[in-house]
Amino acid sequence: MAQNFVESILVMGDSVAKGVVFHPEKKRYIFSKNGFIRRLKSIIRPSVHDLSKFGTTSGYGQALLAEKLTDLNPDLVLIEYGGNDCDYKWDEVAEDPMAVHLPNTPVKMFEDNILRMVQSLKKLNKIPALMNLPPLNAPSYFRWFTKNDPQRAHNILKWLHDVSKIYWWQEKYSYTIEKVAQATGAHMINVRGAFLRQPDYRGLICADGIHPNEAGQALMEQTFVDYIGKHAGYMMA
Repeated sequence: MAQNFVESILVMGDSVAKGVVFHPEKKRYIFSKNGFIRRLKSIIRPSVHDLSKFGTTSGYGQALLAEKLTDLNPDLVLIEYGGNDCDYKWDEVAEDPMAVHLPNTPVKMFEDNILRMVQSLKKLNKIPALMNLPPLNAPSYFRWFTKNDPQRAHNILKWLHDVSKIYWWQEKYSYTIEKVAQATGAHMINVRGAFLRQPDYRGLICADGIHPNEAGQALMEQTFVDYIGKHAGYMMA
């Protein structure tokens, strides 16, 4: 990668890449003015085209990449998915905790989706860069999706058994991203490691337990910039 001059970057991802944060005063999600990708546009010389979208999964990303890749013709594609893929339909779990419930994207399908995206890029001599998942705050996320409803929390915990399961289940998807990067030689931006190296990464996560806050977005930006500074011949602005 160090020998490639990158003039354009395409970002494929969900709300984490999009810079969505939960505003504690407004009590709703907003797009951060200092979001990770927005800031990248101002500090790196390659043009950045952002197709990340709130609520999307790897299946959506794979289809969109196939549709847009030829027209946009980027040199590098940054892929950030997994947070929605690994999630469950918590309303359905709360309604029937004794039933079998599957994640939005089963982990093997998620692996296949990410792998296909990487392979499609390599066939066209594009540079794939994968981003693993920032760690979530399991207790905060549990409180978030149970909506402070004791009966809802009780029902979901019947199925979940242990709140900590949320953390290691999401971690499994993050590891899958790393696995695909290692198997294919794709670049891997280790934002999870950057968060976990902090004294308390929970201070970098919004009240919902899953979205990086403004400080978390800044850490993601710095992690990406540090990586490309060490591994690529990018011209910084």
